[in-house]
Amino acid sequence: MSGKSSKILVIGGGPAGLFFSIIAKRAVPTATVHVREQNPEGVTYGWGVAFSESAANTMRPAAPDVIDALTAGTQHEQMVLSLDGADVPVHVGRSHLNARWSLLATLEKSALEAGVSIEHDCDAVVTENELADWDLVVGADGVNSRTREHFAEHFLPSVELGTNWLAWYGTPKSYAPSIILQNSEHGLLMVHASRFSAEMSNFTVEVGQETFDRLGFAGMTEDESRELCEQLFADSLDGMPLRSNHSPWFQTKFVSCARWSHRNLVLIGDALHTVHPSIGSGTRFAMRDAVYLTRALTKAGWDIEVGLAAFEGARRPVADAFQAAAKRSIAWYEGLPSRTITHPTKFALEYLMRTGRVSYREFRRENRDVVLGYERDLR
Repeated sequence: MSGKSSKILVIGGGPAGLFFSIIAKRAVPTATVHVREQNPEGVTYGWGVAFSESAANTMRPAAPDVIDALTAGTQHEQMVLSLDGADVPVHVGRSHLNARWSLLATLEKSALEAGVSIEHDCDAVVTENELADWDLVVGADGVNSRTREHFAEHFLPSVELGTNWLAWYGTPKSYAPSIILQNSEHGLLMVHASRFSAEMSNFTVEVGQETFDRLGFAGMTEDESRELCEQLFADSLDGMPLRSNHSPWFQTKFVSCARWSHRNLVLIGDALHTVHPSIGSGTRFAMRDAVYLTRALTKAGWDIEVGLAAFEGARRPVADAFQAAAKRSIAWYEGLPSRTITHPTKFALEYLMRTGRVSYREFRRENRDVVLGYERDLR
């Protein structure tokens, strides 16, 4: 295929699909790039999404104006680890947060300005026969990808369900990025919270299976669950409400694929592989796939077979390392309900070192006062 006459279909208008459509269209301005998205325009689920400063820097060369727009809002350089009301503030690298709907609006605007066509509220499915109508088809339709499932015999996916249960709420209470652990008569209660705009913060509740059962969440409506969570975390919320945006309880899906492409079809983002909310890299992970894919295709002169093989060869080792870190994080979280942690700083240390990507020495260098206090306690 010649880049100049390319016909590219992108299934899914999330961060991975939209970012790929932008940089692919800019790389080959004469190409036809079309995005199919099943949701109506402006409709999405969830609240705020984040990526680190280092992630922004690695993506910026691909589309500087887009990344600049996504890093112009809410920023954090400190997070709080809280155990039963005792807070341990720690310094971390800078992170950038956006409301999911505003991030998608920014990406969609840039895509349209580049000349990408976007079709909303449609049956975002591609068939084996339809592959022949396009030079390249990119499956970017998320963790519940119908593309991946339709072509499962070729991609050979593995999907593992986590054992913990999560509900993703929003709240007007302002939170620095926080991990909140609260021991209760029902078991351990956990929250991932972070302000993503001037008005709203994420507030994701996580509990183990036994606590989920004791509290009876399985038999509750979404509103009943939200109201109970407001009561359980009333002290932390300071009387502020929780809000839903399609916020049912769910168990995370850990997705990986033995094969990344089939003919002229390739998967990216959560359709291909997932990480975990606890390492806060899902949006970056997906958008980086788009960068690697475009780079590989460009180097291959838009020879699809060569480009897709090069994409997998370059991206898989990096992605596998992220997934390994995500698995360590999942194991740590899922092991918490069976343990008793009583020292707030020990909790902070464990949290920041759980994936193996941060060493004790690194943590001590960045948070000397916190660690010295902990070391004194051990004497």
